[in-house]
Amino acid sequence: MAQCRDLETHHHEKLLEISINTLEKIVKGELDEDLPEDVRALFVDKDTIVNAVGASHDIHLLKIDNREDELVTRINSWCTHLVDKIHKDEIIRNRKRVKEINQYIDHMQNELDNLDSSDIID
Repeated sequence: MAQCRDLETHHHEKLLEISINTLEKIVKGELDEDLPEDVRALFVDKDTIVNAVGASHDIHLLKIDNREDELVTRINSWCTHLVDKIHKDEIIRNRKRVKEINQYIDHMQNELDNLDSSDIID
């Protein structure tokens, strides 16, 4: 996200430079293009341009920050669910293994109990 912020800052600087150059051309009467009235309203003076471009920059940074927050929240949630699932699966695996060992012990105990004393002597 730092790279996105850097790119937005670079975009902001270029946009501000282009806007100021356009304002200077409008003031000197050198602009050949016919601009709509709402666009011309922005090119009243340098402060208006700087404020408009600055507001746009702030909105873009806010959107980047909001997206970063959303991603971090989703990643943390995913990680928590993954660890919980792994923990649950490990408990189940452990219980199955303990059950298997207990069954084996019971089986061996039954085998010992069923041994005839004659089998032991022979």
